Amino acid sequence: MQTMLSIKIDKRLKEKAHEVAHTLGVSLNAVINQNIKQFINERQVTFIDEPVLNKKTQKLLAKLSKDAREGRNMIGPFYTAEDMIKSLNS
Repeated sequence: MQTMLSIKIDKRLKEKAHEVAHTLGVSLNAVINQNIKQFINERQVTFIDEPVLNKKTQKLLAKLSKDAREGRNMIGPFYTAEDMIKSLNS
């Protein structure tokens, strides 16, 4: 049996949440239901004020940071936009 939950939420916040859910291929309803289930199971609420990167992005960022420290796979610096565009086109 299902029931309706009505809450007040800032219109822009709802729109942004809907966009993110759509990008992830899920409904906002599914996101809210999953969060409520997690709240029930874990009996805690976690607030994070910065995005948490997924494992694929963390791995890529670690590789890029390592390359930067070692001076590998680096192009530039560019002192003009023209120089940058030439590099992009080469």
